[in-house]
Amino acid sequence: MKIISFLALAGLLIIVFYEISLPLEFARMETIQIPDPDAEAAYDRCYAEKDREMHEAVFGAIDNPDVQKEMISTNRDRIASDCRQLHPERMTTIERELESNLIVLMPRFW
Repeated sequence: MKIISFLALAGLLIIVFYEISLPLEFARMETIQIPDPDAEAAYDRCYAEKDREMHEAVFGAIDNPDVQKEMISTNRDRIASDCRQLHPERMTTIERELESNLIVLMPRFW
């Protein structure tokens, strides 16, 4: 009897504090586009290499830390655009399975 009372009280609290919906959506496929991992890896390698070269050149030629910081921040934008021109962003289409969603509980008061 206590278990039934406890379950009834718990069910009542859930109904009061949560908005319950039953979409009954089963697993389905979704088609999405993501950046091509190979193209992004090539871009990252290009950026890392040019960034390293730029740091070596700046630290080897300039002694003032403020000027070094300014040169580095200025050149990073140029390096990013140069590498993006060499390795343009390509999108690839993949299909992924969405999770099953049988019950959705949305809080009512918070």
